Amino acid sequence: MKVILTKDYEKLGNVGDIVNVKDGFAKNFLIPNNIAVLATPGNIKQMEIVKKSVIKKEAKSIEEAKKIAEIIDGLELRIKVSSSLEGKLYGSITNKDIAEKILDEKKVEIDKKKIELEDHIKEVGVYEVPIKLFKDVKAIIKLIVESDDYIAKDLITAKEEVNKENETGKNADK
Repeated sequence: MKVILTKDYEKLGNVGDIVNVKDGFAKNFLIPNNIAVLATPGNIKQMEIVKKSVIKKEAKSIEEAKKIAEIIDGLELRIKVSSSLEGKLYGSITNKDIAEKILDEKKVEIDKKKIELEDHIKEVGVYEVPIKLFKDVKAIIKLIVESDDYIAKDLITAKEEVNKENETGKNADK
C-alpha cells in the first residue's frame, strides 16, 4: 500500500515522502497515528504544498540547531551528587538533570529527549554525552559527575592510586 508520510518517521522517511508499506502497518499504525495518509492523487498534490513549507521551516531549524551546537559543543558540566564510598550514586542522573544543568550554565534550553543517554548515570566519573539537536546536527558535552562527600572523594582517589600501584607492580613482575 502506498502512503504519504505526514511526519518524519525514522525508519521510513521524511514528511511528504511516498512510501510503500504493508497494508496492516498502514491501516493499524501509520494512518490512525496521523503519521501517514493514503497516496491518492488529491493527497499527493496537497503534500507537495505542505512539503514546500516544511522545507522552509526546516532550513530555519537547522540554522538554529547549528547555533545551539556552537554554544554547547565541547561544554564541560560538573554535577556534584551524594554517593557511596565506592562512587555509586544515591539515585541517578537523567536526561532531565543534564538539560537543567545546561540551562543553568549556558541559558540554552534543550529538550531532554534530544539528550542521548544510553542509560541513567549511576556512578561518579567522566562521561561524554551526545545531544542530537536536529537530524544531522549533533553536539557532545563532557559531563563530570563528582561526589559532594569529601571522604568519598579521598577514598576514590586512594583506590585509584592503589590500582595504579598494583598495575605497575604486575608489570614489573613480568
